[in-house]
Amino acid sequence: MTEIKKLTKIALIVDAIIWFIFGLMMLFLFDVTLNYEGWTNPLHVRAFGAISFVAFFFVIIMLRKKEWAEIKLLYICLISMCIAVFIVEAVTLAVLGSTFMAVTVSQMILDLVLNGGKDVLSIVAYIKQRS
Repeated sequence: MTEIKKLTKIALIVDAIIWFIFGLMMLFLFDVTLNYEGWTNPLHVRAFGAISFVAFFFVIIMLRKKEWAEIKLLYICLISMCIAVFIVEAVTLAVLGSTFMAVTVSQMILDLVLNGGKDVLSIVAYIKQRS
């Protein structure tokens, strides 16, 4: 069996940190930190915050494993979810960005940068892990 490479562990640590931050901000601190638009139904945002926490816990479980075969499928699912989040946020910003306040647009751009960097690191780690 193949051992998990260092780059993959680094990618998982970065994933854990970012998923934790997203989960914290969207689940518990939404009204304080992210609700600049004054939305009255933050249910979807809080649901994504809960999903972010679930992803964080899965990454923690993956970090405890020693063999690549034990985490391979979950790692691919995590990368797929990260790419989907990036695409949805990019499309939302492109289509609805002109209707948002400047602070919301800047927050979305920061999210895109964080997610994009995390996605690229995860994909590179996956490619290196396979070879």
